[in-house]
Amino acid sequence: MQQSLHERGQHPSKDINTEQKMQSSNKIVNQWLSDLAYSAATWDLKAHMALVSRSVIVTGIPGKEQIDYNGWKLRRHNEFKKKLLRGLSHRKVKLIEEQPDSIFFTVLEQMRSHQNQCIELEKEVTLVREEDGKWRVVKENILRIEAKKHCTI
Repeated sequence: MQQSLHERGQHPSKDINTEQKMQSSNKIVNQWLSDLAYSAATWDLKAHMALVSRSVIVTGIPGKEQIDYNGWKLRRHNEFKKKLLRGLSHRKVKLIEEQPDSIFFTVLEQMRSHQNQCIELEKEVTLVREEDGKWRVVKENILRIEAKKHCTI
């Protein structure tokens, strides 16, 4: 005879709440990634930077200790103005930690250049809900960068 959830010390409401939080976090992350990819594909710097916290720090870039908001904006401005970046795509999103106002996850990102070169980045990302209620990236740590022969974009 199978034990009930209560007899095993599990509470259905806790399981449901955890699942609902994960679904909500997944939705937030997927929407943020979709908005990021769309802003890159349309070379919309204003929309792109609206997804980035003014306190963002990016680490793990070869040859650079870190990049801040101004460095991110300058890099994207150059890529968008010269139409160097054709697109971004994301896969293998894995939620690691969730708090009411932050989400930590890993993702594989592919960047396609105007010359159809493809770079794949494995990275850790932290999103925070800022005072205005918008979710923005506050930290990225690039774990791996690899040139690829084929892009899925």
